Amino acid sequence: MISRPTTDQLIADVCQDLVDTVLPALTDETLQVRVAMAETVLRNAAIRAAHEIAWISDETAALIEYAKAVNARIPSVELTAGLAAFDDGPQHSLHLADVVETYERASRAFAVAVAAVQREGIVELVDAARDLLHDRVSTEKVVMATYAVVGR
Repeated sequence: MISRPTTDQLIADVCQDLVDTVLPALTDETLQVRVAMAETVLRNAAIRAAHEIAWISDETAALIEYAKAVNARIPSVELTAGLAAFDDGPQHSLHLADVVETYERASRAFAVAVAAVQREGIVELVDAARDLLHDRVSTEKVVMATYAVVGR
């Protein structure tokens, strides 16, 4: 019986079954590799399922904070419009599609802000953007940390 039927737990249980039951029963090496690869993909999906909305929401907040700080320092029509588009989005929904749409709106505003600070050559804001992008890559590495090339 599964006591915590969350998506990540359900996927983890399937992975465990693949590794403990299915994989040992296979004699075909190609099928063994394919099952091992599928298990790796599923394990990464479990990590994403457990944290994706939180990660996206945290990053969205950081991107918008940055865009607002840039707009306060170097106001522009394009950045103001990007921030308004963000405000018009579904910011309070926890449905993944809405969270992703909100994130995309924040990312567009962030891109406009980064372009503005690069044009103006404001070093501390360029550095702050670099730090935000570094954080994004670090989050992706958390997911990919369980990735393993199988059968090579």
